[in-house]
Amino acid sequence: MNSTRENFEIQQWHALNNSEITIPKQETSAPLDEDGWLFRPPENGHVITRGAMVSRIVQYYEMFLVNVFLLGFNVLKNAKAGVSTSTYRNVLFDACGDRFIIPQFDFCAASRLFWGLIAGAVAYFIFTSIVALALYIELRRKGFHASFTAFWHSPVFLVCFFYSSKRRVDILSIPNKYVKLASWTRSQIHRISLATYCLICSVLIFISLTHGTAEKSKIDDYNPYLIPYYLALYIFSKTLLEMVLTIIQDKDIRNRPERIGRYYENIKNK
Repeated sequence: MNSTRENFEIQQWHALNNSEITIPKQETSAPLDEDGWLFRPPENGHVITRGAMVSRIVQYYEMFLVNVFLLGFNVLKNAKAGVSTSTYRNVLFDACGDRFIIPQFDFCAASRLFWGLIAGAVAYFIFTSIVALALYIELRRKGFHASFTAFWHSPVFLVCFFYSSKRRVDILSIPNKYVKLASWTRSQIHRISLATYCLICSVLIFISLTHGTAEKSKIDDYNPYLIPYYLALYIFSKTLLEMVLTIIQDKDIRNRPERIGRYYENIKNK
């Protein structure tokens, strides 16, 4: 795999290094175009640093800790308290029946939001874990070190932090024409699943806020009880946008060299 990557990078460098512009002597091996831009090949198969892992771990689990547990707990607790005769079972299973039509807030919307947050997260973890297991089997079938890449694309990717640098390579970051994996491994199922979950939860939060929540009946004007709703909506929206942009940009950066700078001598007016 290393020789294949080196050959790929060498071909890209030779293809880009056909210009006749002035190049500093110490940089004669750098690929430049006629305008003085400096390029480097895509980092296919690069080692993932522990710093990048920590950043991803914090953002990822922040979403579930804040959105699912904090907001989910508040929705369940306040929905039950909003109807004096209700129980947690009523909130979870009977809220959308004719018995609980509450004029102050939408009891059914609160129940749907809770189920969307909790049950949706459980379904997401189970589904993406199954996909990661299938990815592990596919990588083993092709003879690659499979555990790191499988964990990296699963909900428990925090265990990747303990891998040595020699094993911290995401096989899916390498163009498939070299690794020859099944086509479904390139569909970015884990990102699409997370984007779908964030989209559904964002819609449910928006509906709950629009139809009325149990918290709104406590204070008429500025309501601090709604802060968890707004915070969760922000984090879900941010994560959704990040997943969509990553999916869109992934194809562009996978096989294209990166433009990283220009030599000042080559951009002067002559």
